[in-house]
Amino acid sequence: MIAEASEDAKKRVESIINSTECEIGELISANMGVFQIVAKHSTEGYSCGGTHNKTSKQKTASITMKLNYGIN
Repeated sequence: MIAEASEDAKKRVESIINSTECEIGELISANMGVFQIVAKHSTEGYSCGGTHNKTSKQKTASITMKLNYGIN
């Protein structure tokens, strides 16, 4: 899950960089943010401290990744 979130973040950076004359540089830092586990199709709110649903058997998990890249 962390690898998928990191890859998604890199694709977003590449799409932003593609509109400029710059190139994506080396990865400077990577930080994992909030990890959320909520009931599938839930209206539960996300919280800054994370969420962990313990009542539903069907769950959805999400993670926030912050990647810092150099620009060439």
